Amino acid sequence: MPNNTFETIVIGAGPAGLTAGKYLKNSLILDKKKEIGYPVQCAEAISQESLLKQGIKPDPAWISTTINIIEIVAPSGKKVSLKGKELGYILNRPLFEKYLAQQCQTEIKLEHKVVDFKKQGDTWEVYTDQGNVFRSKYIIGADGPLSVTRAKLFQEKIEILPTLEYLVELEKEVNPSIIRMYFDKEKFPEGYVWIFPKDKNKANIGLGGKRELDKRFQYFMDKIVKPEFGNYQLLENRSGTITWGGARIKLFNDNVFLVGDAGALIDPILGGGMNNAMVSGQIAAECINNNSPHAFEKRIKELPYFSPELITAQEILYSLPNSVLNEIIEVMEDKEISQLKNISSLKSFFSKPNLRSRAFSLLRLFSILYKNGTSFG
Repeated sequence: MPNNTFETIVIGAGPAGLTAGKYLKNSLILDKKKEIGYPVQCAEAISQESLLKQGIKPDPAWISTTINIIEIVAPSGKKVSLKGKELGYILNRPLFEKYLAQQCQTEIKLEHKVVDFKKQGDTWEVYTDQGNVFRSKYIIGADGPLSVTRAKLFQEKIEILPTLEYLVELEKEVNPSIIRMYFDKEKFPEGYVWIFPKDKNKANIGLGGKRELDKRFQYFMDKIVKPEFGNYQLLENRSGTITWGGARIKLFNDNVFLVGDAGALIDPILGGGMNNAMVSGQIAAECINNNSPHAFEKRIKELPYFSPELITAQEILYSLPNSVLNEIIEVMEDKEISQLKNISSLKSFFSKPNLRSRAFSLLRLFSILYKNGTSFG
């Protein structure tokens, strides 16, 4: 074959594209970035289960902190915890992606921004901003939430939520084994705020929302972070966007796959994306290797963490007023979140008036989470 012709061209060298490249031989990865792993535009959390699914052994070389506790904080300030040994990790994302790149069988070309596609018979032509033309039978769009692959080759509308996040240095120590998620329908109406520790004095702190992100972030830093952790310094802007709705859109067409953020395959509950990115990248590669590309979409949408029901759960969760959020945490304050998986244990919820008034939607929410699960990474 000519040296610019491949069986598969992967657009994007993030977790989805690099995982696909691990399983593909006659392939090429193109990315506009100058260096693998940059810029960092995520909170860098991943569950232990996500790594184990990929056969990846956690390595201190690319792990910043090990997470043993997840705290959910209500508007009242009360909180409930999910505890376990090595629930997950806060990564050094650039080093982790470099590790994934080392596992690739494929060539990676950086500083090659894809700008257009054309189909000539059974062959795709992929054009870059440098004037290069690469050809392939298959294309995997792994080029993030603002995917050029999706924009040019799919007529699909997705939900896009901006995020505002900073790497923050804190005056007082933060427990490096605890991540916190703050829910408040009035202060943070379209999502939650997170504190994900990078070490004893640094953390990724951010929130998602459609409006007034600067104002809401400043409120959180001044009213919640500063009283507990003292003065702070914003070290690096890590803002980005998250997408969801992949379970409801077309993900394969004419030998083109959408994976990861490009396919809006983010967990719609907590916004975690790396597990879904790696899983979808792997499945796309397997479908190519097995000469069964048309099976891709069915395989993706059969997996519980890509279920459309999770979007329903998201709509329920983020519609709950503070009165309901506070009562949920009051009931669960001295219990494990995992008890929500047992429907019979929810009886105590309905001793609370606000919970009783929303019994149907809450039962629907917890049954979806029990059946399909969710992950912070």
